Amino acid sequence: MVERGCNKSLLTNVRKDEPDVVFNLSSIYAWDKTHLIPAILEIAGVRYTGSGIFGLSLARHYTKLFPLLFNSGIRVPAFAVITAGNPLPDGLRYPLTLLREGLRGALSLRNAEDLVRTLDLFPAGEEVLLLEQMAGERVSLFILDRSSFLGAGDQPYLETAQKVYDVMEARGLARFDFIRSDEPILERIEIAPDPLDEQFLQTAASAGWDEDRVLQSLVQHSGLDHSLGV
Repeated sequence: MVERGCNKSLLTNVRKDEPDVVFNLSSIYAWDKTHLIPAILEIAGVRYTGSGIFGLSLARHYTKLFPLLFNSGIRVPAFAVITAGNPLPDGLRYPLTLLREGLRGALSLRNAEDLVRTLDLFPAGEEVLLLEQMAGERVSLFILDRSSFLGAGDQPYLETAQKVYDVMEARGLARFDFIRSDEPILERIEIAPDPLDEQFLQTAASAGWDEDRVLQSLVQHSGLDHSLGV
């Protein structure tokens, strides 16, 4: 096994190493490069774990992702795409979650004053996503290449997760967080969850999967975007 960092020599190093599979952890440890690494691995022609260029890029662009999901028939919390410097939209209920393009963290806003103060810190013209925060029980589901992973999962949630997985052209392991409802409401997507996360490994262990088995399964499901017809 050879460990390589996300730097200017990555393409050269991967071509020199000629790996059977690249275990891509850039989505976890190099979020700013998460959508770029698959492009390099595609050029190098090597198989890699996780999603490809489109899925990882879309997961970073919330103002495109949530309208796409909504227009694809996926239930999501009420949302609005707004532009810093423009008038605030009517109709959204606080508290709100604010998501900025390309950034992993989220901001919680209690009221309109919070929102105005926050937007004043952003460059004029920057688009952000506002999501209503909903009360209710949360349901989490992992998928590995369209199949439920670490448990069967309730059918409506699995079917919704599979639809989202397809819309995003995801691949490998992904996590979906829902608000429990008669019709599942998708709150959050982690298209490249950390397979070494302690809580995830505890969940895997309770389902009879140890760390080695989890990692071997991810490697077995590695591929290339072009090999899937993407």
